Amino acid sequence: MKKIIVYSPDSNVCLSLFMYLQSDYNVTTTTDVSILKTITQHIKFDLLIIDTQPSNSLEVFCKEMKERHPEIPVILTYVYQDNYKAFDLNIRKYINSVFYKPIDLFEVSKYMTSLLV
Repeated sequence: MKKIIVYSPDSNVCLSLFMYLQSDYNVTTTTDVSILKTITQHIKFDLLIIDTQPSNSLEVFCKEMKERHPEIPVILTYVYQDNYKAFDLNIRKYINSVFYKPIDLFEVSKYMTSLLV
């Protein structure tokens, strides 16, 4: 079973994605970014889903992820706002896809399936 890590500062998002994905994937969730960093350094996984607004620290984390694990796909979900345009453009160098909220879980699942073949 493929392993997915889900990070969101919102525990409801973590729980929702866990419940939605658990029948097809081994899902680990966290609401703590320091735990996310530890998990991604020590556990083998197949996909990372990040649900948070873009920021400098997120861009640095995604860049480090891509350097450590270039084969691991990363999906970012967040509520798009014009003031995130520069972050959005920069962070796309280090992730595979962005889904703006509200997200269509069927669309995200379909995309995930294509990444995890």
